[in-house]
Amino acid sequence: MSKPASLYGVRVSPVVDVQEIPVPACPVCGSETARPRFEIEGMESRIVVCPRCGLGRFAPAPTAEQVRSYYPDEYYGSTGRKFEGVVESLVRIIAARQGRFLSRGLPGGGRVLDVGCGRGVLLRAFADRGYDVHGTEVSAAAAQGADPRATIHITSRLEDAALPGASFDQVVLWHVFEHLPDPRATVKEIHRLLKPGGKAVIAVPNFSSWQARWTGAGWFHLDPPRHLFQYPAETLRRLLEDNGFRCSSEHHFSLRQNPFGWVQSVLNRFSSLPRNGLYVLLHRSGSAEKPFTRPLRWLFRAAFLFGMPVAVVMSVIAATSRQGATVTVIATRLPTVGD
Repeated sequence: MSKPASLYGVRVSPVVDVQEIPVPACPVCGSETARPRFEIEGMESRIVVCPRCGLGRFAPAPTAEQVRSYYPDEYYGSTGRKFEGVVESLVRIIAARQGRFLSRGLPGGGRVLDVGCGRGVLLRAFADRGYDVHGTEVSAAAAQGADPRATIHITSRLEDAALPGASFDQVVLWHVFEHLPDPRATVKEIHRLLKPGGKAVIAVPNFSSWQARWTGAGWFHLDPPRHLFQYPAETLRRLLEDNGFRCSSEHHFSLRQNPFGWVQSVLNRFSSLPRNGLYVLLHRSGSAEKPFTRPLRWLFRAAFLFGMPVAVVMSVIAATSRQGATVTVIATRLPTVGD
């Protein structure tokens, strides 16, 4: 697998009329065959789909060194800010709302771990509510600008952080789980870290959603090559329940993720436009350089302005039907012998 020429602009195309191929065992159901679904520009690997559980993944899988190369420092933004001013402010407002939602039922002063905490936007929201906050990240550059109240552990794998067992009331993976190369090992480590009755909160793009199915190769949340796995909601629940958890609730609406996903995914359907161009435009926080021509910038901004209200309505309808473009599963850690 070679590194794509640009971070977000790599083209994706559907694979048609391809038979199942042999692959390493699926980490969810163990199937050793899969059907190729998408080809990625400049990459020998394809996104394949498990015929038994619907999990999407790369075949062949990238090496650890290749995965690290997909996250240059600019991926995280500068000085803790990732987007243009207004959008960045909205991201932080929504994160505060997420913090209120995710803290329901947590004991006062409880310990929260945010795996792949990035700039610590969610950790700030938890800290503001009085919780003892911890985070893990693979890169020190990724954690720049994180709230000083948070304890950040720089580590390539959650298991390597050597955190004490049964020490957290909640572990959050907010749009991080799809980036991790060994989902089953990660779930087992989360189980070890949580106190009995503690909560795991995992939010991922929903590979079985209307948005994913209707926009196909244009789906914004495919995000190759960084999203190593594509999880249907049912498959994520199965993985958790097979490894010591009881899934207590499932949520299909994200104001931060779902409406924008509709707008960008529809734009991606037009091959004449740069893939993920709107996201690239909004992502260039603090840079005097502007990507694309002026007419193209106006087109993207108009699509954002007029498309977002429609996308919000579509996202609400999809969420009501449990078909949201993202899914958040909240699972309770079941007791085991020795607890």
